[in-house]
Amino acid sequence: GMLPSASLGAEPSGAGGGTRMGLYEPIHGSAPDIAGKGVANPIGAILSAAMLLRHSLDLPREARVIESAVNAALDEGVLTAELAPRGARAWRTSEVGDVIAKKISEAT
Repeated sequence: GMLPSASLGAEPSGAGGGTRMGLYEPIHGSAPDIAGKGVANPIGAILSAAMLLRHSLDLPREARVIESAVNAALDEGVLTAELAPRGARAWRTSEVGDVIAKKISEAT
């Protein structure tokens, strides 16, 4: 659940550029078997938002803030069950999102 992805349209041409269209989503599947259980890893979706900021909205600084927040959370061991080492705390989906959101807020 950690990989972001994007299907990007052509870069705008001509003076003034324009908006590069894209479809941004995590690369993993929908995983209906874990829906509503709070165990899905939200990082791929969060990093897909960073890609949106960088590639379609031309906001690279804001994208870096999100990426730095994700990296800081991972460095602190904020990991969902599929990533947490045996015996370590497994963070719930909303908790991971809350930690990352707080780090973004602190950086802005």
